[in-house]
Amino acid sequence: MSTFSGLNTALSALYAQRRALDLTGQNIANANTEGYSRQRVELSPVEAVTKPAFWSKSDGVGDGVRITDVTRLHDEFMSNRTRTERGLNQYLQAQGTVFANVEQTLGEPSDTGLQSQLADYWNAWSDVANRPGDLSARTQLLSRANTIADTMGTTRQNLDNLFGETREALDADIAVVNQTSGGIADLNARIQLARNGNLPTNELSDQRDQLVLRLSELTGATGRLNENGTMDVSLGGNMLVQGDTARNLKAVGSTTVDGIAVAPVQVQFADNSSAAAITTGKVASGLEALTTTIPGAVAGLDSVASTLITKVNAQHAQGFDISTAPGSSTPTPQAGGAFFTGSSAKDIRVAITDPTKIAASSTATTPYQGDNANAMAALAKDPQGADTQYRNFVVDIGIQAQTVNRRAQAQQVIADDVTSAEQAESGVSLDEEMTNMLQFQRAYEAAAKVISVVDTTLDTLINMKR
Repeated sequence: MSTFSGLNTALSALYAQRRALDLTGQNIANANTEGYSRQRVELSPVEAVTKPAFWSKSDGVGDGVRITDVTRLHDEFMSNRTRTERGLNQYLQAQGTVFANVEQTLGEPSDTGLQSQLADYWNAWSDVANRPGDLSARTQLLSRANTIADTMGTTRQNLDNLFGETREALDADIAVVNQTSGGIADLNARIQLARNGNLPTNELSDQRDQLVLRLSELTGATGRLNENGTMDVSLGGNMLVQGDTARNLKAVGSTTVDGIAVAPVQVQFADNSSAAAITTGKVASGLEALTTTIPGAVAGLDSVASTLITKVNAQHAQGFDISTAPGSSTPTPQAGGAFFTGSSAKDIRVAITDPTKIAASSTATTPYQGDNANAMAALAKDPQGADTQYRNFVVDIGIQAQTVNRRAQAQQVIADDVTSAEQAESGVSLDEEMTNMLQFQRAYEAAAKVISVVDTTLDTLINMKR
């Protein structure tokens, strides 16, 4: 190697180490940037000329170093696992929120909840049985019955409102999905153009992967990296993003809980109205809430109201009241009419406004007896009655909520672990970057020293001729 080639070798080292220092600075600058994957300069030696030929010669010494690539330290396998686990985590966390909202609407256990109000209602029947001629006891019974009807109606309305809010949230999430899919397709196009022009795409790939992760958290979508650097995203086996083309989704179906029997809520592809298979992610949780969780809670509450109406009205019809005919002061007992009207929690009402119309006696000849009121109070212990049904309903909701919360807690740990593992693989470590910075700095200084030595040597050679 001549002295002049030594200058070229040292100069190539200066360029390479300076580029490595620049990239280290880039990594440090983005140490806290979400989704940033650290980068590394790939160096390779410039080989000596060793092509076989009759007159070719080589001293066997290389001609320095060159930068072959800037590698993005990213593990696609770990990214796919992170997407899967975080999609399931978002689904369970959202499910936990739905059940928490349902439990909050029911308000059990509580001293003022429906269970407590039912107990007070049956106790009021016992008071009437003990004092069948006392109008204050009868008035108290009607007051507690109205409280039950109001509570059921309010709870039912709150569940209806929860359904409407969840339906609006689903529409908002679908809009985010469509926007995110379009962003992925746009970045795919930019990445492909950059690669065709031999331009760096690391930062674009980071942005694209963040959007794919967001899409996985929303819908459980999976990504597949192509050889040209683009990524295809599929949803339940159907392509959502392919290259620079994205498909949109739409939410269809009823916006009210009473309409889901006719128009169930679904998520479809906008281009052909085919069903989108979404089994995990926040959108899947919203779909389950709208098709199962909230309608199930509404059906359970309506069933309790229907049982209460049916049982009370049937028993009330077997008794007689203490009403009097117009213009008469002597009771003319009448058979008990309907105590409640309606058929569900939405329309349950107390049909009686006059306390004398309460049929507390089982015979018309002795209207001031309380045997029918006792029979009514005994409905509280009916294994097929409203109280038992409501307790089972509340317990079932509680068990489901507890199960979801436990799964969510376990899944949160798994999601955090895989995210940490991916971060350890592709994230920026300041300790590592500081070590690299010192290493590249020393190499740069050494290359500069080589140039200085070669310069001194050349100066000596030149001065020898003087």
